[in-house]
Amino acid sequence: MKEKYKSNNNIISVKSLKFEEDNLVKFLIEEGFNEVENQKNRNFILPSNYNLYNKFLSYKLLTMDVFKIEPLLSYQSVLFLGNEYASKDNFIGLLEFLIYDIVKEKVLPNEQIRLEKMVNWLERNRTFLNKKAYYKTPRINDSENKRIVTMDTDFANVFFEKFKVFFKGQETELFDFLINNESTELLNFNGKSNQLAELFKRLRYNSKIQVSSIKELANWIVKHFTAKNKQKEFVELKINTISQVLSKPKAEPIKTKRILLDVAEFIPQNQRKEK
Repeated sequence: MKEKYKSNNNIISVKSLKFEEDNLVKFLIEEGFNEVENQKNRNFILPSNYNLYNKFLSYKLLTMDVFKIEPLLSYQSVLFLGNEYASKDNFIGLLEFLIYDIVKEKVLPNEQIRLEKMVNWLERNRTFLNKKAYYKTPRINDSENKRIVTMDTDFANVFFEKFKVFFKGQETELFDFLINNESTELLNFNGKSNQLAELFKRLRYNSKIQVSSIKELANWIVKHFTAKNKQKEFVELKINTISQVLSKPKAEPIKTKRILLDVAEFIPQNQRKEK
């Protein structure tokens, strides 16, 4: 009886995903998207510059024949046009840091093989970008160019694409800072200091960034960013305020004020890895 119950739940879950997928198709038709040409062979899901691309691709990976997942990913990687989540040359980063998390959240317990197929494809196609190489060769004994905060190359590009919306007019400076390890001026974060600090704290306990200690992270944030005060003016950050957020859960912003949860999920305090 228990197995039957599980089976019925699985059927309902698959039908639910199919229903959501059909709704996306209907929406695209209403928007004037020619789905007939692009779905003839069920290969081309929809142009990747559509905002719904990530969600649609995730549903396809959850519902399609599991043995066709890797060929589909290869095809999509060639067609990927780039969108607000990842640049044209970063389909691997999009898949690893965004699509994978969506699929993992919705995949059925008895279909973990879908995740395995995705990881197999990632491992086989792993490349490090030359145009946006995250690591530059540092000059010998050049302490100013030493990286305090590091992150995976692919994730750095995905993170930049999402994070740049908070730095209108400073996108180039943010790119140089995150990707090329170059900093020439303070970066004006269009939000509150506790939102900024909590984001980097969350990136750290999700292992999206590597930094030796909370103290190092606090100093790094204060050195390179400003944030808005209550009068909505950009002001320099206070080390005590940033350190409080990084070390004490009570100082974190409320749930509705956290930013970029799709880049790094929020994990309850008792489930975080101590570092």
